[in-house]
Amino acid sequence: MPTTPAVAPADLPLVLAGPLLRRMEPQRLVLWLVGSQPLTLNLQLTHGEAADSQHYPLQGDSCQVVQIGEQAFIHLIDLKLEAPLPCDVQINYDLLIEQPNQAALGIADWAPHLLYDGATQANFVLRAQLDHLLHGSCRKPHHPAADGLLCADRLLAEAHAPEQRPALLLMSGDQIYADDVSGPLLRAIHQVIERLGLFGEHLEGAVVDDSTALYQHPASYYQRAELLPALKSNETLRERFFGGVEKPVFTTSSADNHLVTSAEVLAMYLLVWSPVPWTLLDAEMPALSAEEVPRYQAERGRIEAFRGGLGQVARALAHLPTLMIFDDHDITDDWNLSAQ
Repeated sequence: MPTTPAVAPADLPLVLAGPLLRRMEPQRLVLWLVGSQPLTLNLQLTHGEAADSQHYPLQGDSCQVVQIGEQAFIHLIDLKLEAPLPCDVQINYDLLIEQPNQAALGIADWAPHLLYDGATQANFVLRAQLDHLLHGSCRKPHHPAADGLLCADRLLAEAHAPEQRPALLLMSGDQIYADDVSGPLLRAIHQVIERLGLFGEHLEGAVVDDSTALYQHPASYYQRAELLPALKSNETLRERFFGGVEKPVFTTSSADNHLVTSAEVLAMYLLVWSPVPWTLLDAEMPALSAEEVPRYQAERGRIEAFRGGLGQVARALAHLPTLMIFDDHDITDDWNLSAQ
């Protein structure tokens, strides 16, 4: 974290993704968000008949800030409470962003899409019994089916009593498909990297020297399997990335737009969990061959449909504790599943 706060450009939102609720217990609340600068946060909780809200400044150990770009800061919030919160009641919460010489901004100010109709704050319920769980796995943005997380949002919108709320959403892998990425989404990823200044990296032994060269390479779209051919000169890199597998690139069979850099992976996570980064993009198509243009256009329709539901997805994730794990496709197909 820098010693002085970054100053985000005026056209960048303060919060790019989140809050996303994670491990939520009566005496421990874990959640995260991504800001375009380091944020001074204050968590406000209200529940039951209490007229007054409890305020918890998120400082020190309760909020770790990790900088991943010039204008991108992950805020990892882990708040431990002395007095336990009640179970099976609705707990309203707000994440206030403190600003010098200005009134604090609440979720209604910086992310109104996260609030359900008629609500002025977000909320959660700590269930005493884990008797109602939602489960999801394998979420691919350019799949022709509708996003399954929209069902979670509809369920929360209709659950008017605390006991009707699911206790948890369990997402058991493949949060993204790093190996199977559509052209329009890869274009969005590269624009997010540029707008937020996500940090680049050097790629030793690859056909390209670094992340910038990768993004600008003629084979960056639909031809990435050709960037790291199975040649003796790339043996060290192949061993490092894919254990010496004799394939053009990773173990997947869908490597046309395979993500390679950490910035690409981070940008994709932002783009699948929040509608906000999409507002920073333009619709400009990358340089493509005549044969690639029809495929790109066909994929664009599916990505636009996926993007259209992200407000509801983010709203569900801001109201429902979610536990998740990465699986093979978050890295590459069949990653870590066998010795081969």
